[in-house]
Amino acid sequence: FTAVYTDMLSVKLKVLFFEFTLVPFEKKPKKKRKKKVPKKKKEKTDTKTKKEKKPSLVKKLSDKKGVDGLFSMLAEIVKLASTTLKGLFTSIVIERFDLSLTVVGEDAADTALKYGKLCGVVYPAVSVICSTAKCEDYNVNVTPDFDDEAKMRTSAHAQFYIRVYHIFRYGLKAAI
Repeated sequence: FTAVYTDMLSVKLKVLFFEFTLVPFEKKPKKKRKKKVPKKKKEKTDTKTKKEKKPSLVKKLSDKKGVDGLFSMLAEIVKLASTTLKGLFTSIVIERFDLSLTVVGEDAADTALKYGKLCGVVYPAVSVICSTAKCEDYNVNVTPDFDDEAKMRTSAHAQFYIRVYHIFRYGLKAAI
């Protein structure tokens, strides 16, 4: 897997020489067929309330942008790594993990407070992820920027793999 986050989340899966894009979702337009519906049935369907589909966790996380989106992704990964999927996470090998955040505030004091809060969240989250999974190389860089015209920037790049055997093993275990 290769996951890249700058403004949007992008996840690619590579198996042998085949490459699949998992996120962002690419929706194909559906062809609509016109059906002839008798008037009596049509009135009944109008009165029924349609069930709204809840968006999946991946869709929710990929919709969020910026620092908030990155934090929500890290929080969900830490939650999964420490509870439900801990066995699966111990089988993941992270080849490369780079995280870079630039913190900007309204003034120097605001920037310093935001920097402290970010460091208090980011470093423990990365520590949990890298201690649960086998992490070969990771870099985390949180820097304050005191320039008046600077903007908050986030970027993350992760390259990791898991053997298919482990996916089947934990999938079967979860099914049982």
